[in-house]
Amino acid sequence: MDIIHLTYPEQPQKDPAVIALGFFDGVHLGHQQVIAAARKEAEARRLPLAVMTFDPHPKQVLGKGDEPVRYITPLERKLEKIERLGVARVYVIEFTIPFSELSPQAFVDEYLIASGAEHVVAGFDYSYGRFGAGKMTTLDFHSRSTFTHTVVAEFQEEAEKISSTRIRRLLAAGEVEPAARLLGEPYQIKGTIIHGDARGRQIGFPTANMRPEFSYVIPKLGVYATFVRLADGRRFKAMTNVGRRPTFYETGEVSIETHLLDFDEDLYGQELTLEWIAYLRDEKAFNGIDQLKEQLARDREEANARLSV
Repeated sequence: MDIIHLTYPEQPQKDPAVIALGFFDGVHLGHQQVIAAARKEAEARRLPLAVMTFDPHPKQVLGKGDEPVRYITPLERKLEKIERLGVARVYVIEFTIPFSELSPQAFVDEYLIASGAEHVVAGFDYSYGRFGAGKMTTLDFHSRSTFTHTVVAEFQEEAEKISSTRIRRLLAAGEVEPAARLLGEPYQIKGTIIHGDARGRQIGFPTANMRPEFSYVIPKLGVYATFVRLADGRRFKAMTNVGRRPTFYETGEVSIETHLLDFDEDLYGQELTLEWIAYLRDEKAFNGIDQLKEQLARDREEANARLSV
């Protein structure tokens, strides 16, 4: 898959294709419907299938809201998922203030028409140009009759639209199983293992303390059944705690600590990927180490059972 990075005022070279438009955070089932519709058009027209996406998120650049923007998929992961869908070319346009100020007509002229797009596909709620003033209902006008387009209708699951916003909401509530259904795979976070305070090892449950490599959506505080995939490709059952360790600290920063089942190797400095499978319980404080160890033993049994299905 060819990946073409563009920063305004750079424009794509003319190379006819069918283009799917979207930010595609998560590349969830709804996004996959958009890309599938574009692939069908590309095959019918015997043209390459391309995707035009953006990075970083517009909210990160435009400064809307006090909270940092959290992503379901960083760009690298997003491109991996897009490539699996049979896409031949991806345009990654850097979202900057000057780019955000383009009028809808200028965006179409300088990026879609300039690229040689012969057909464009996007979801029904896609918008483009300054303030999102361009809509799918205006694309026919802005195309200047140089390309046609398809609007993909809302894609639902359990009578609710599948969207990146919905998936973020599910993850924030600890509902990693329904989030996985909408993503088409378990939610993933990649990070590096750093030194912690070694309390887990002292009580017989050594943990890998992960520092996420990106501004991911972090699931709700609690204990989860997870898989851990190491950089060498090996995959292990694990249980993961997201929390502040209230048994030891009254306050503290949120940490992600993972206990790998049937594993006894040094992971410090290594990169690993967490796959979030099931929520087991809330984080809570215990009355002493013995009570904590008893609960961790139960957690390990439950995690093993959930991961063995």
